Amino acid sequence: MKTKHINSIIITILLILFSITYAKEYFLFHSEWNEQTRKTEQTKTTLSAFSFEDIKEVENVELYRTPDKNLLKTLVQKIWEAKTRVYVEAYIFTEKDLRSALVKAKKRWVDVKVLMEKNVYMANNINKKAYDEFVKNNIPVVWSDSTDYALNHSKYFIIDDLLVLSTWNWSYSMFTKNRDFMLFIRDKKILEKLLQTFNYDYTKERKYVYDDNLVLSPFFSREKLEFLIKNAKTEIKLYFPYFWDESFQSILEDKLDENVVVKIITDKKNENLDEFKSLWFDIKVLPKLTEHAKIILIDNKYLYIGSINFSTSSMDKNRETGILLKNENIIKKLNDFFWEDFK
Repeated sequence: MKTKHINSIIITILLILFSITYAKEYFLFHSEWNEQTRKTEQTKTTLSAFSFEDIKEVENVELYRTPDKNLLKTLVQKIWEAKTRVYVEAYIFTEKDLRSALVKAKKRWVDVKVLMEKNVYMANNINKKAYDEFVKNNIPVVWSDSTDYALNHSKYFIIDDLLVLSTWNWSYSMFTKNRDFMLFIRDKKILEKLLQTFNYDYTKERKYVYDDNLVLSPFFSREKLEFLIKNAKTEIKLYFPYFWDESFQSILEDKLDENVVVKIITDKKNENLDEFKSLWFDIKVLPKLTEHAKIILIDNKYLYIGSINFSTSSMDKNRETGILLKNENIIKKLNDFFWEDFK
């Protein structure tokens, strides 16, 4: 009996010590979980009433397209001129001049951070050279690793107060062989939201950011992209390399039945090419370039550009980054590019 009594006291003491040690973390975890749940429900409510009026004007934006070797020089120059920070989120980072520019920035005591996907195309060696180079030069670099998404497919730089958002990866082929697009954005609100997103991804926190203009997978990007297609009145212009989502395709087919004009520029290797032609979509391919851009232009008024492919995995499983715009000058420029490619 005495032994049992002693054991009982020991267990009680251990439970008390455990509670004292871990209670704070336990309650903090559940508090954060409840806050995320509340935030998710609030975002769902916001999206249920989402309209074109919610897409804010983003004035300070520049649009570029590739192939363009001068654009690579411009981006390298931006990194050379960085004063405070250069943050990178990348699926692929093989372009040597961009890597070299980051190393030089670090040596000038610029705050440089790199977040990369390790399992590119289900292999773990594509980004290894970049990873090793950054480690060697004391640049903080981490592999993406989150239970919230499968792969990190985002492609952007934050250089001081400039956001560089791309549809392609940071590789030489983007600037020499691909039809892709890049945005230079100087908008304080957008930058703050992407900084917050980058920090969550970099520290592997299970949190997400919401903004009416931003389109972030896997958190509610499908809702926004489907909203664009569903609410087109006269015309839809699309760039995409492939199309692998039945729900999204069904919505697009419905627009044909509503006599909405649908024009598509896609890659010559697109496995859906014949199927889409049979559905009477008006399709063009780029015979001399790899088409890799992901773009939706609705009624020549509202524009989506980003890393998100029109596929189930890209919308629902991966970390992706895109933006909605209604900037008149940018849309005119994009239209001019589209018709050049579509002729």
